[in-house]
Amino acid sequence: MSRLEDFEIFWKLLIGRKVNKKKAKEVYLKIKTELSPEELSHRFNILYRKTGEEKYVPHPERWLRNERWNDEIDEYSNGNRIYRDKDGFIISEKEWKEQNQ
Repeated sequence: MSRLEDFEIFWKLLIGRKVNKKKAKEVYLKIKTELSPEELSHRFNILYRKTGEEKYVPHPERWLRNERWNDEIDEYSNGNRIYRDKDGFIISEKEWKEQNQ
């Protein structure tokens, strides 16, 4: 799959404001990450859902440019923190600590 196709997958999966697609695509094609477009969009969407107010969520182009996928964003379900591995799968706290030593 080409990087252009990856970008289109990323863009399609985003929730919230999808503005300035042209600049977002330019930045996407320059970034260096091992994450799939699905995982990148998932991380953006976590931030979007957690932030609560759309006006405080960066536009996708800025989020990509600043490598915000590396930000640590805690997810919670029923008051308990959710831990994920590098592929985005839910794992136990013990497994997460072992992977992040």
